[in-house]
Amino acid sequence: MSELLVRGGTVHTLDDDRTTAEAVLFRDGRVAAVGDPERVEAAATDADVVDLDGRTVLPGFNDAHTHVFSVGIGLLETDLSAADDREAALDLLAENAASTPAGEWVLGFSYDESTWPAGERDYLTRAELDSVSEAHPIVAVRVDGHSATLNSRGLEAVDFDGVEHDVRTESGDPTGRVVEDATGRVRAASYPEVPKARDALDAAIDHYHELGVTSIQTVAGLTRVRDHGYVQQEALFAHWRENDLDLRTTFYVPQWQAESLSDLEFASGFGDDWLRLGGLKTFSDGSIGSETAKTHREFAGGGFGEMVNDREQLREWFAHAARTNQQIATHAIGGEAIDVVIDEYERALEAYDDEFDPRLRIEHVELATDEAVERMADAGIVASMQPNFLQWNGDDGLYENRLDADVRPENNRYRDVLDAGVPLAFGSDKMPPGPLYGMQFAVDSPHESQRLTVDEALAAYTRGAAYAEFREDEKGVLEPGRFGDAVVLDADPYEHPDSFDEIGVELTIVDGEIAYDGR
Repeated sequence: MSELLVRGGTVHTLDDDRTTAEAVLFRDGRVAAVGDPERVEAAATDADVVDLDGRTVLPGFNDAHTHVFSVGIGLLETDLSAADDREAALDLLAENAASTPAGEWVLGFSYDESTWPAGERDYLTRAELDSVSEAHPIVAVRVDGHSATLNSRGLEAVDFDGVEHDVRTESGDPTGRVVEDATGRVRAASYPEVPKARDALDAAIDHYHELGVTSIQTVAGLTRVRDHGYVQQEALFAHWRENDLDLRTTFYVPQWQAESLSDLEFASGFGDDWLRLGGLKTFSDGSIGSETAKTHREFAGGGFGEMVNDREQLREWFAHAARTNQQIATHAIGGEAIDVVIDEYERALEAYDDEFDPRLRIEHVELATDEAVERMADAGIVASMQPNFLQWNGDDGLYENRLDADVRPENNRYRDVLDAGVPLAFGSDKMPPGPLYGMQFAVDSPHESQRLTVDEALAAYTRGAAYAEFREDEKGVLEPGRFGDAVVLDADPYEHPDSFDEIGVELTIVDGEIAYDGR
């Protein structure tokens, strides 16, 4: 029997009554007791003890929408998110090229030109990456993952047959920039094999523990990197078989496996406490940053975005999922795409078993209309949203520059979603994956349509996220019998609502044991 006693601080249980306590006891991976120190200590037998010295305990954070392998690969390769301008991004790629054998891929991730100085906010170009190296294929993937830039050698290394429409050109010559399906081809050509994918998974798990995250819901991307199976699933199952998966993981399978998943007759939730099947992940449109989200309004650069999968294709996939009561999580950002997804969800709901609530999900929901939000509430559709996306909603930010200033209060309307009765789950989409960083934007938003209380934001990253994956009886609350997953913070968010992003993670507890110690 293993026991861990945490005492001497403030324990926010996040139960229905929002009970607070001063101590919590974990035993054999579960919460054994919560309450005053004397009573909780009396319940212990031979516990390891952590004295909180006034620190704050919360249920472990649950990232309801992430791409765990992208997080890990970004840590192992070139992380461009820290680049403050074009020159810095190119210098980071050059450092990678200098240590990479000629002919091998140089990979850069998460560049964000929208944050660079005025006059430098164009996408990276083929010529710029050619200046880094002509001896390596190079790709720099934009932060949203929906577009990328390659050098000449990189363009030559990828087969774009059939997706030429997503290869951007100027005067007939490729600019180096590719979007959507063509970006998928790039990822397929440069994606690591299973051993490196497992290294990436290890790196991501460690990073998530540092952030206080004890559960993730990792969703498949657009990229099919090989003709059989899925590298990510193979790596996850290898970790699970060898007991290396010490981060509770729910996995949503890629859209091209819809029929195969249905044929297996596995319902959502198949698995154990560490690795579970969430359901099917599909895509309807692209992204704001890459100007490919299917919107009701025109982008500043022209056009209304695109549907990466049309209504008929979505209908077919949704029908496969409904046949075996699979949950569906569909990426939809632009208002028009959201409307199409709701239409097809309403049709699909008629095919589910009457006694089963599939908790259909829309991922992102960035530009939903009032009517769309009401329809989501009526259908019980979960809004899986990302508070960190408001990092691009400031004055002269990405939303304003891509669409116009009047869109600033009209995107990512967490307040309106909650008030309408739509279940709200928070995740990061790995941009970046820090819950405290993201929640600050929702709590601090100047727009009433977006702004949440501290409690509402915390609930969306714990209880709401658990509801989105059918685990509200196991996660998101610290009470006896629940998973022994918690985070210890150096300050109380309820008392410091204006400084979420300054609060540090001291301890992360997973399955009743300390997985990260930052004291």
